[in-house]
Amino acid sequence: MNRFWQVLKWNVISEKKSVFTTAVAFTVAFLAIQLFSCFTIFDLSRGLGTGPTNAGMMTCDAIFSFMWLYYCSGVLGNARTRQQRTTALMLPASNTEKFFARIIYCCIFMPVLLYVAIVAATGLRMLLELIAGHENIVSGLSFLGLNIHINLNGENLNLFNDFFMIVNNCWIFSLFVLGGVFFHQRPFIWTTVSLVVVGIVLGTLFFYIGVMIGEDNIKSFLTPWFKTMSLETFEFIVSLILTAFTVFNVWLSYRLFCRLQLVQHKWFNL
Repeated sequence: MNRFWQVLKWNVISEKKSVFTTAVAFTVAFLAIQLFSCFTIFDLSRGLGTGPTNAGMMTCDAIFSFMWLYYCSGVLGNARTRQQRTTALMLPASNTEKFFARIIYCCIFMPVLLYVAIVAATGLRMLLELIAGHENIVSGLSFLGLNIHINLNGENLNLFNDFFMIVNNCWIFSLFVLGGVFFHQRPFIWTTVSLVVVGIVLGTLFFYIGVMIGEDNIKSFLTPWFKTMSLETFEFIVSLILTAFTVFNVWLSYRLFCRLQLVQHKWFNL
C-alpha cells in the first residue's frame, strides 16, 4: 500500500503544473458560463431567475461529463514520449500498482478536481449575485453528477435504476480507458471514432437481422420473456451484463498496459 501510494503521489506531483492550470482554467470557464446564463447583457444588476441558472449548470455538467471521458482516455498520458515511458517503466513498483494508480488519477482525481472547480465557480457566482442584490439565489448544483437520485428518507428509492445508472456510466468510462491504452496517440479522438463506427456497424447488422427474421417472429419470441419480467428485473440483468463487460474492459486494459514497451510498434500503437 505504501508503494502504491508513492506511485499515486508521483502521478500527481509529476503533473502538478497541469493540475494547477486545469483547476484555474476550468474555474474561470465555469464561472464565465454561469455568469453569462444568470445575468442580462444590458443590466448586470438583475438576475434572470432559476431557469437560466439551471441552464448554465446543465452546460457545466455537460462539459464536466465530456472532460471526464477525456481524462479516462488519458491512462497513458504520462507515457507518450520515449523519455516519459522510460521514467514510467523505471518506477520501483509493479505494473498493477502503476496501472491502478493511473486509473485513480485519471478517472477519479481529475473529475473530482473538475467538480471542485464547478463548486468554486458556483460559490463565486452566488457571491457576485449577493453583492448585486439579487433575490432567490440558487446554486443549481443538483444538476451535477451521474443523474443518481437517492432519497435518504426512503422516498422515491429505486435501487435497481440507480445501480443500472452507475454500472452504465462505469461501462462507458471503461471503454475510454481501454481506448486510452490501445491508442497511444490522440486516444480520445480515436476511441470516439471507433465507438461511432462500431455503433453504426452493429446497428446496421441488427437491423438487417431483424428484417430477415421478421417483426412478428421477434415479437412472438420476446413477448413471453417480457410478460413475466418486471422492469426492475430487466434492469438488474442488464446491470450484471454491463458489470461483466466493465470488468473485462479493465482487465484487457491492464493486459495492454503490461505490454507497454520503450519503443512502440509503428503500426499497432497508433
